Amino acid sequence: MPRVYVGNLAESVTRDELRALFSKVGKVAGALVITDKLTGKSRGFGFVEMVEVEDAINAAVYFSGTELEGRKIHVDPYRPQQEPGVQKYRGERKRRAPAKRSSNGTA
Repeated sequence: MPRVYVGNLAESVTRDELRALFSKVGKVAGALVITDKLTGKSRGFGFVEMVEVEDAINAAVYFSGTELEGRKIHVDPYRPQQEPGVQKYRGERKRRAPAKRSSNGTA
């Protein structure tokens, strides 16, 4: 399912509020507000899972810059995840040749 990043959230925003907001654009499969393990307070960002890819893209366009509880939220559009095992960098890494040691023990 396509997942949308939502940033700059106020501490008081709950997952139910995120779900209700994003359901205005399409079907929401789930919402999550990331919290600090020690304090339990919101870390200021979360994720919303949309049912359809088109809904996720539309939500990013529609809600980015929208004000929610006094803060302008930032919504990143849906980007498909890379397949497991796919390298994140471009090109191949070049291996260095092993350093040659002298056979007589001196450097």
